[in-house]
Amino acid sequence: MKNILILTYEEDPHAESVCKYFDNINVKYLKLDTEKLSTDFDITFKENNYFISGIKIDSSFNIWNRRVMNVDNKKGLPRTLSEIVIDEYEKTWDALLNTHNGKVVNRPHNHHHANNKIDQLIYASNRIKIPDTIVSNNPEEVKKFYSKHKGDICFKLHKGAVVEKDGDKLVVYTNKVTSEQMKNVNLVSEHPCMFQEYIDKNFEVRVTATDNEVVGIKIDSQNSETSKVDFRRYDFKNVSYEFIKLPNKVKQFCSSMLKHYKLHFGEFDFINSKNDDYVFLELNPNGQWLWLEEESGYNLTKNIGDNLL
Repeated sequence: MKNILILTYEEDPHAESVCKYFDNINVKYLKLDTEKLSTDFDITFKENNYFISGIKIDSSFNIWNRRVMNVDNKKGLPRTLSEIVIDEYEKTWDALLNTHNGKVVNRPHNHHHANNKIDQLIYASNRIKIPDTIVSNNPEEVKKFYSKHKGDICFKLHKGAVVEKDGDKLVVYTNKVTSEQMKNVNLVSEHPCMFQEYIDKNFEVRVTATDNEVVGIKIDSQNSETSKVDFRRYDFKNVSYEFIKLPNKVKQFCSSMLKHYKLHFGEFDFINSKNDDYVFLELNPNGQWLWLEEESGYNLTKNIGDNLL
């Protein structure tokens, strides 16, 4: 059985859940809160080997690249010097994760390749149904797309973001585009914007895929006005979660996409349309899953842990 190295951060419930699973089945693991590199442990590369606090990280280890965090700088370093520290820290971790001879879930360069919505849609386009999509900073192209779909389109970011406004932190979700917003369509000239046709849903599905398991959790997002457009506007009181048996075509697609990007884990988002089609939205190569387990009762922790073993 492999040794397990878990790279995470101090208050990560996903890592804690997997560590409890390993404790229950007597699996040894080394859990590192990566923001504490400068205070709680050390890392050394010498003679083509990595050592963490004296432990040689060789091919007997599988590594879970759960969430590497910036080193905790609380010593009043100037910002420019702090950035240098973080850069050196990131280069060291990336080298370990990209050159390690054992299994890494997932390697940074594979994560980077996979974490692009346009690249994902190109791969998916001749394998499964996807929404009609445009990415453009040309207002006239966006107007044509809006007309093509009779105004039934939505806007999303390539990458999730938190925006500060009036002292509050706001999350940018997927939103339907209104006729009032289209009056300001020239604003898209500031940067390329992603728009997709809006497809009415029966429900949404979050798929947790590993090397050996592809598990779907049905999200009844249409039971709430809050979550209808984007289930991430959570309404746990009215939205139910449950295991769903996926069509073989969907399972095979998820497995093939993992292999395409050389990933060992990924979270996939689909909608089930009014035509009962499974429509692929996106892949998150390091997505969250623990809330799916808590809401549905399906033991995803075991799947994640077994994949590391």
